[in-house]
Amino acid sequence: MSESLTYLSGVKNLTRKKRMICCVVTAEASSIEQRQLLRGITEQNQQREVDTVVLSNIYNPNIKSQEFDCENMIYDIINSEDIDYIIILIESFVNADLRKTVLDRVFRRNIPIIVVGSMEEQFDNDQIFYVNTNDVNDIEDVTNHFIEVHGFTDIHLITGWDILQASHTRVVGYRRALESHGIPFDENKVFFGDFWTSSGIDLANRYYSGELKMPQGIVCANDYMAYGLLDRFAELGISVPEDVSVIGYEYIAGREMHTPFLTTYQRNRYELGIIAAKKGYSVISGTNYEYTSPSGSVIHGDSCPCGAKKETIIKELRASAVRKDFENFNLFNTLDQELTLARTLVDFLKVCGTYHWRVKDVNDIIFCLFKNWYDSESEPSESLSCMSIVPWETVEPFDFRRNALGQFLNRWDNPCCYYFTPLFFNDRFFGYSVLKYDYPMGYFDSYRNWIKSVSNGLEFLRMKNDIKYLTQCQNLSEKRDTLTGMLNENGLRGVYQILSEEENAVMVVLKVCISYEVFSNIDGKVEAIVDSAEAVRQFCGSRENCGRVNDSTFVCIIREECEPETAADKLSSVLIQHREYMEKCGMDSFICTAVRCEGRSYSELYEECGRNFEEKGHELEKLKNQPHYSEMLRIRSYIYMNPQESYEPDKLRKLYPYSTGHLRELYKKCFGVSIHQDCISARISRAKYYLTATPMNMSEIAERCGYVDSKYFLRQFMSAVGMTPGRYRNAAK
Repeated sequence: MSESLTYLSGVKNLTRKKRMICCVVTAEASSIEQRQLLRGITEQNQQREVDTVVLSNIYNPNIKSQEFDCENMIYDIINSEDIDYIIILIESFVNADLRKTVLDRVFRRNIPIIVVGSMEEQFDNDQIFYVNTNDVNDIEDVTNHFIEVHGFTDIHLITGWDILQASHTRVVGYRRALESHGIPFDENKVFFGDFWTSSGIDLANRYYSGELKMPQGIVCANDYMAYGLLDRFAELGISVPEDVSVIGYEYIAGREMHTPFLTTYQRNRYELGIIAAKKGYSVISGTNYEYTSPSGSVIHGDSCPCGAKKETIIKELRASAVRKDFENFNLFNTLDQELTLARTLVDFLKVCGTYHWRVKDVNDIIFCLFKNWYDSESEPSESLSCMSIVPWETVEPFDFRRNALGQFLNRWDNPCCYYFTPLFFNDRFFGYSVLKYDYPMGYFDSYRNWIKSVSNGLEFLRMKNDIKYLTQCQNLSEKRDTLTGMLNENGLRGVYQILSEEENAVMVVLKVCISYEVFSNIDGKVEAIVDSAEAVRQFCGSRENCGRVNDSTFVCIIREECEPETAADKLSSVLIQHREYMEKCGMDSFICTAVRCEGRSYSELYEECGRNFEEKGHELEKLKNQPHYSEMLRIRSYIYMNPQESYEPDKLRKLYPYSTGHLRELYKKCFGVSIHQDCISARISRAKYYLTATPMNMSEIAERCGYVDSKYFLRQFMSAVGMTPGRYRNAAK
């Protein structure tokens, strides 16, 4: 590997740590809730001469996705033997799988562990200590505000998922407030949501429709659900607080983006952070520390009759302006361009140092790259090379052993807070970006854009210096289609020379995106091509016997015994179930044909398929010239996308507001088949897709296609296709 990607270090390894280390494990440390907690933790640790190491990912999606697996390798540092105690901010992990993985790793450590948040009952032993605000007391205070300040007696509550203990804990506080004032508790006035804006929107719609009677006030168990309510009420013309008052919980950022200004409740997270740090230090030092859950306070807004306080609004608007400035700094600058021009790692780091100001309030940024970070085929090395980029000119590079936090922190004399975040590109883990703060502070969400630019730039630098990669790219352009990764025509012709002489070989050709006018821009066409390529791969089971031979034409060579008509039918059935393509192009946007190879040349077969395309294209144009064609095609597309539904007269009237008899007449004129028979064909088409692309058994397929009786499904499939589902599955497999 070129020396342009490496640098040398002459610094001695220091193995003994100077200070005690507290490791804070969290997710998305840039969020306001985590920033408040971390400020309290860091401030208390610095007073006690303790270093704070914060481990956090950059993204924190609720859904499980392999795209984010690599960045979560940052939590490997939990294994460091230099950590004296751990504080985990449990509520920051919205992804249940990641939360379990991290908890398993944390609780394997034989050191004191402070859990900030709700108790995890499956993890309960002498080394684990829980600290939290008191949700019951807090929600009681929130509800009391409506009762005692505004005299409300009809109050609703929206809380989180029914399966979460935290959701029910907040119901307890709401109920306690009501009953302490002689107001009966009614479970029909409690609604379970998902702690997100969608829950508030759904509840607002239920009030507007008349399904629910509007109360005097609505208590929201977090601000996100309250924002959803306010936004939807504003759209529906429901006045807050004139028609109904709304109060939130947790006081997250963003009140200025919703109307009216939300009245909410601020949990005392800063004080809770102090408590967590004190508890951890007391356990490790063998002293006794008892605490009382800190109380929060109502933050006045305009969503209840109190009205917002001017000084609070000014403070929030100023903070919002600062965040907006840093977002703009990250959008409107030339960092990305300058990073792509860097030829060596030294040049690259100089550019990063020049733009370090884009990370608010940071005192230093240290890049820690695995020694073999540029090697795409090896596991990360056990040692890392580190470079401080602030200021670039005065700091020399140094090395440290993986997870040897003491060795890393020994370079600084005073206790500080160090945020370790991942440097990664796709599934390639480069190392860590470490943000050093000399005083209690943290980074904004805009840091994501900065670190994304750095990570992308590192990958670009690696590729420019990787001769093997460049060779692969050259090969790709000769035999591969760069958009889909499938074979191009040159590559496919080579494969055909090998497969064509086999007795049962069949060429299947698919032409997509026939109507180019359906695309408003090139992106729409690209997305449709990519989705249709995925359909072809599902049909073939491989990308080594299929290819994209021109802008919108795919060719597959299949070897198993199969009638050409069946092969074309299977590929068509798979494509019809690709919703993204169908929504962009429609059911009349493709033609599929197949011919048996029989030892003929590639060009001869392709020309025959071309003649078939021309003939089928004329037939398709005739259909399109039918009166009411577009309207009938919309209905047909809906039926094929939702074949499991029952299309009784009431359902058909929703699809076509005139008489069902007129619909049936027009439909048959357009497509040459009755709408009833096409509903059956739609179910059979969905079944063909499952038979081709999935291992589902017949009962599962029947159910997915809307059949109550699997035997009836088998009979209807046999009648429509002329063969059993099992035989169809094995054809052209």
